[in-house]
Amino acid sequence: MERFIVTLNGPGPWGFRLQGGKDFNMPLTISRITPGSKAAQSQMNQGDLVVAIDGVNTDSMTHLEAQNKIKSASHNLSLTLQKYNQNHLEKTLKYFLVSFGILKTAPAPVHSYTSANAEPASRPPWVTDDSFSQKFAPGKTTTTVTKHILPRARGTVQRAERFPASSRTPLCGHCNSIIRGPFLVAMGRSWHPEEFNCAYCKTSLADMCFVEEQNSVYCERCYEQFFAPTCARCHTKIMGEVMHALRKTWHTSCFVCAACKMPFGNSLFHMEDGEPYCEKDYIALFSTKCHGCDFPVEAGDKFIEALGHTWHDTCFICAVCHVNLEGQPFYSKKDKPLCKKHAHAINV
Repeated sequence: MERFIVTLNGPGPWGFRLQGGKDFNMPLTISRITPGSKAAQSQMNQGDLVVAIDGVNTDSMTHLEAQNKIKSASHNLSLTLQKYNQNHLEKTLKYFLVSFGILKTAPAPVHSYTSANAEPASRPPWVTDDSFSQKFAPGKTTTTVTKHILPRARGTVQRAERFPASSRTPLCGHCNSIIRGPFLVAMGRSWHPEEFNCAYCKTSLADMCFVEEQNSVYCERCYEQFFAPTCARCHTKIMGEVMHALRKTWHTSCFVCAACKMPFGNSLFHMEDGEPYCEKDYIALFSTKCHGCDFPVEAGDKFIEALGHTWHDTCFICAVCHVNLEGQPFYSKKDKPLCKKHAHAINV
């Protein structure tokens, strides 16, 4: 995969966020770029893999180590990036999901039918952590987690369609013999009515609803018993779309923002004190903005705590002459910082 180097002219703020790291078993990637920032004016794109920071390989870096490496850049920041690759992502996701028990490789109960057109495995969630609020105060610990989830379609209830005998003679999907007489059509194939049965209990599904799972068909009762996961919120079985998040399974309508109670769907969400929040409510309730420019204090940005507010280091300047006050004695008037020379300025 093609790699390229992006150099951002310092000092910060750089205007991007990271997600992933060795401690999360996920590669470091660019999760967000602030519009109008230095990052936005470069070749950097959301989703790019971060291969190296100032020439240091990131393979063994935890999320916090990567953040600290970026913060230590005093002048320019050099990032070696690699464009997003779907195949690489899917392999990483599969390894991650198997290791956490979300994706299973043990076979199900008895399989009776084999489909020649098996569908690819559903794409599970991308579970990551960008430790966003670790940068808000020195020594502060947090459980903030940023995640992106994708609902997994499974357990969809279907029903076979009956067709009368005709000159058409399709092949049965079970016995592969020619059907001479009435037949069923389900999952894009034709079946002898007497051979379209539940793979486990053998109940006829000719006039019953069924669920397809791992290339076999099951009655609703057997599917619920052997395959349907339980929702972490309402504790009932999930038939249909399954949401995988926080190492649990949910109905898509049950996994909601702790503030506005709206379902996340496949949108980004954040964790704070064990509760999930949508992007909008998380920013409104927990994010820190620079008091000087009103832009967020992003991952990797250098910041200053002063006058009861958080400032980008480049935004903490004298309100009169705009000289930078980082590390310098300063005064304040009307909640604005002033250098020694303009400490008694009248018009501020």
